[in-house]
Amino acid sequence: MSILVVAENSNTEIKSSTLNTINAASKIGDDIHLVVIGNQCEEVAIKAALIKKVIKVIHIDDLQYENIIAESIAPIIVNLSEAYTHILAPASTFGKNLMPRVAALLDLSQISDVIRIESEDIFVRPIYAGNAFATVQSTESKKIITIRPTSFDPTYSEGGNANIEKISF
Repeated sequence: MSILVVAENSNTEIKSSTLNTINAASKIGDDIHLVVIGNQCEEVAIKAALIKKVIKVIHIDDLQYENIIAESIAPIIVNLSEAYTHILAPASTFGKNLMPRVAALLDLSQISDVIRIESEDIFVRPIYAGNAFATVQSTESKKIITIRPTSFDPTYSEGGNANIEKISF
């Protein structure tokens, strides 16, 4: 069971919400891969490889991804999705824009704003403007998930030794 976390980054640094999402992913399994998409973001990929709990960093670097938008990177995530059972992103503006597109392209449901992970297919999320919580179980082959960063501690940004695989699209 491999897990793909989509890194929110600024081409110079990884956003802290990604560290929270990686920690959430570790509640599902240990085979965590991180995809870093951007332009001239080699340093980001190198820093990402040092994040504890990350096994592999997929690095996509191209001028067209300097200012990434969901419409341009959703097809990349869909292309990578075959190897993964779970695809996670922070429930930030970035993740809330990207993940519904990924889910639609894969013809899957999305599980939004997860605040707790019970098991690989059972998640807790707020409903009714946060006044109640729903425990949801997904029977789909792939889980497309956004993680509420404030519900998970960040993982350590150092201590890892992941392989970096540079690919292009």
